[in-house]
Amino acid sequence: MSIFYNPSTAHSGTVQFMKRTKTLKIVALIGASGFAIVYAHAQTPAPSAAALEPIAFFTAHEWDAKLPDSPEGKKKKIHARFTWTQNRQAIRISNELVTDGKASPYIDGLYAWDPQQRVIVFWYVSAEGSLTKGTVRMEDGQLVHEFQETQPDGKTAEFVARVTPHGNEGWDNEIFARKANDLTPLVKVRYQIAK
Repeated sequence: MSIFYNPSTAHSGTVQFMKRTKTLKIVALIGASGFAIVYAHAQTPAPSAAALEPIAFFTAHEWDAKLPDSPEGKKKKIHARFTWTQNRQAIRISNELVTDGKASPYIDGLYAWDPQQRVIVFWYVSAEGSLTKGTVRMEDGQLVHEFQETQPDGKTAEFVARVTPHGNEGWDNEIFARKANDLTPLVKVRYQIAK
């Protein structure tokens, strides 16, 4: 009898080898399938990124919006930056208030896709600590932002902003105060590419 061959274990060893081979093939197939799914997912735009496409133009440039001079004659503007998050599932909002060339914090926040509501949502906080949150929808070529601002003391106010894009060159932002079904115009500013 050979030390390399034992007829009593030959069948069970073959079965074990076949089982291991079959298991390895299944594991390899599962692994390959998982890799294919991950690869296909990486090649397909994420649902959030695609859903944020209507506001993606914000990220094309940094923007300035000239405001009326202060009563003391100081020049004022908003400097706005919008940047994609690293995972491209949201857009950061970072705006400064610039008075006579001196920047100070204004608002910081985020736009994201809410898959449950199936709408773009946003939140931002002001330098004073108020929290603003709302939704965005496309209507007649405008991005309609409906939102509520909560002051640090808990008081709230409702607003609507209508953002009208002008390609990647600029956009208008018209803000209204909302009381029941009435909208009262508050301000309209044009954002242009920052110089």
